[in-house]
Amino acid sequence: MPGNRQPTVRSGNKPCSAPAMDPAGGGAWAHSRAALDRLEKLLRCSRCTNILREPVCLGGCEHIFCSNCVSDCIGTECPVCYTPAWIQDVKINRQLDSMIQLCSKLRNLLHDNKLSGVKACLRRKVCEQEEKYEIPEGPQRSRLNREQLLPKLFDGCYFYLGGTFKHHPKDNLIKLVTAGGGQILSRKPKPDSDVTQTINTVAYHARPDSDQRFCTQYIIYEDLANYHPERVRQGKVWMAPSSWFIDCVMSFELLPLDS
Repeated sequence: MPGNRQPTVRSGNKPCSAPAMDPAGGGAWAHSRAALDRLEKLLRCSRCTNILREPVCLGGCEHIFCSNCVSDCIGTECPVCYTPAWIQDVKINRQLDSMIQLCSKLRNLLHDNKLSGVKACLRRKVCEQEEKYEIPEGPQRSRLNREQLLPKLFDGCYFYLGGTFKHHPKDNLIKLVTAGGGQILSRKPKPDSDVTQTINTVAYHARPDSDQRFCTQYIIYEDLANYHPERVRQGKVWMAPSSWFIDCVMSFELLPLDS
């Protein structure tokens, strides 16, 4: 190229530096938070208006609900527009549920609160202790339980999975039981059996003032399916819905069962 002539850069082709991430909350972070707020407005239940939890559609309209919010509407009508709900057995939208979980993680990263561990590292330019920014309640209880070498969540508990499982696949439930220290029963336990009632184990993670700590065998059924077994709550054998089991895992606690 003759002389000192510099090459001409055509408009639109000039490389530009990426926008700097501003840990203090302005610039790209602020725009990202605003975009996340707009997205979360679209991910709210049409009935309770909270962020969707296990989102389902009744089939006759475009309204989306938390699975627990419409357990009484399956096969009847939409509680918002009264369109007939022709689906008798709804399915959880797993892709939408994954998007909701991702939004929750993004919010923890982008918002200025005690969960923003990445943000704190960027501000101080050092690696912060993860425990200071961990998700409270269930995850925190799980970590402390492991560090203190205490029994696992379902230690001393046996589970029989009865009926068909679609919303919470049976294979996934079995893995959760096993990971939590519980055991799977191949036969449905009989409340009046001498063998059943003489099992001496105690549920460590049940509330100490509850009769539930003496319950060691659970018959789990899927509460969103058409299968509604006869209620059992006798001695060491209790009936429980699969949604209760999932809530126990999320909170790392044997939650009370409704009487």
